Amino acid sequence: MKKSLVLVVCVIVAVAMFVGCAAPAETPSTEASTEASTEASAEASTEASAEASEPAASGDGPLVGISVPNNPTGWVAAVQWSAKQKAEELGLNYVLVASDSVNDQANKIDELIQMGCEYIVMMPENDELAVAAQKVLDAGITLIDFDRTLGDVEPDYYVAGDNTGMGVAGGEYIVDKLGPEGGKVVIMNIPSYGEIFTERVDGFKSVAAEHPELEIIGEYASDNGAPETVLTVMSDVLTANPEIDAIYSSDDEMSQGILQAIKEAGRTDIKVITGGGGAKTYFDLFDDYPDIWVSSQTYAPYMMADAVQVAADLIAGKEVEKELIIPTSNVDRENVEQYLTENNITEEAPY
Repeated sequence: MKKSLVLVVCVIVAVAMFVGCAAPAETPSTEASTEASTEASAEASTEASAEASEPAASGDGPLVGISVPNNPTGWVAAVQWSAKQKAEELGLNYVLVASDSVNDQANKIDELIQMGCEYIVMMPENDELAVAAQKVLDAGITLIDFDRTLGDVEPDYYVAGDNTGMGVAGGEYIVDKLGPEGGKVVIMNIPSYGEIFTERVDGFKSVAAEHPELEIIGEYASDNGAPETVLTVMSDVLTANPEIDAIYSSDDEMSQGILQAIKEAGRTDIKVITGGGGAKTYFDLFDDYPDIWVSSQTYAPYMMADAVQVAADLIAGKEVEKELIIPTSNVDRENVEQYLTENNITEEAPY
């Protein structure tokens, strides 16, 4: 019995050894493996690109490409939201692409060209997109530029707010609120956002030049409009200037950082602050500063709908003005509710 058991065990061990020593299943060579991996990656990339490039609406007619910077919140988010809402409302055959950087936007514009878009509505990250814009024009595609300019490249159509007018309106607001005695003013700007912000400041300076009672005591720049970034810059500005009567700010989000800096510094000398845009989060702060005339000179992101409308009108064969400049409005605590109601800006709106 024991001998039989030993024999069985030996047979099992021998079989296991034979299997273990048998030639392994054929393994792809490194080159073949690399090729397979590359092909799989390329296929996945193609599928992802195709998915990203699928028109978001199944409307008839020529394909309209919409290119915007990507931002989950704020003014730019509302631009993207507005474009999508309008394109769907109009039943356009469109594709909307959002980009994370200048280079990304340029690459995605190349994709829109290759897709055969006949119209491209673009909000450029900044004027560095001029090269990409020229490619659109060279391809015979109608280019509708929204908001930001493109250096020496001239689009077929341009839709924007009145940036110079915003500065003028802000200047006149400061003059009105300070009264005939005037006062000391500092300028807060974001030069990295391009020429349109220079236009805003120039508009303000044109008013200041006609009112010697306004004394511009400093001009300062922030890298961007994020309130936390502006807070740091403005804290230094307040330290450097112990007496300020008014602040010309070119952007609403920037103004939020300015207000926070004033609050943290305990300053009570500042009487007027402007802004730029029309942000509900900024409007919500108006009543928190009853001793300061806090205002916004509107440059609503929902103007993007007008740019999309231009594409729809062109498709319909209508005549369209080459340039559409939408005027600004002064909004402060006295008329903010009226402004929101008249422009149908609800709580669901992203800006």
